[in-house]
Amino acid sequence: MEKNFAKNFFQEKVEKLTLILEKLAEKSSEGAIILVEGVKDVEALKNIGIKGKICCIKNRKIPLYDFLSQYIDIDEEVIVLTDFDRRGTQLAEKIVNYLEKSGKPVNLTFWLKMQNLFSSSLKDIEGVASYLKNIERKAYKHPFFG
Repeated sequence: MEKNFAKNFFQEKVEKLTLILEKLAEKSSEGAIILVEGVKDVEALKNIGIKGKICCIKNRKIPLYDFLSQYIDIDEEVIVLTDFDRRGTQLAEKIVNYLEKSGKPVNLTFWLKMQNLFSSSLKDIEGVASYLKNIERKAYKHPFFG
């Protein structure tokens, strides 16, 4: 009984994360722009199949608000996917506040769903792929589950 509960728990997490990532990939392929913090976050999303435009916010030579101003008058949807730590949360708030005050709606749905799903077990976007592999191993291949 315990084995099945744990196995189902991990399988459910894998399925939920996979569904979130599939929907994110779909939005991206439709033209949505995903804003992430760093270059490793861009690489991580591309490695799990996100093919659209993913823009790195940090390490720019221009101030944040100057960078964000290019997204105000575009037709494409803007998805914020910063890290889940304190600094990532603060950055997400700055992005949303700036863009929405300028009249540009921002999609935080994926960030909120992933943050809720991971709770305290994942702090950044670059760790999503390895997190998924680890949890799949627990759900499907872990010796505890037989």
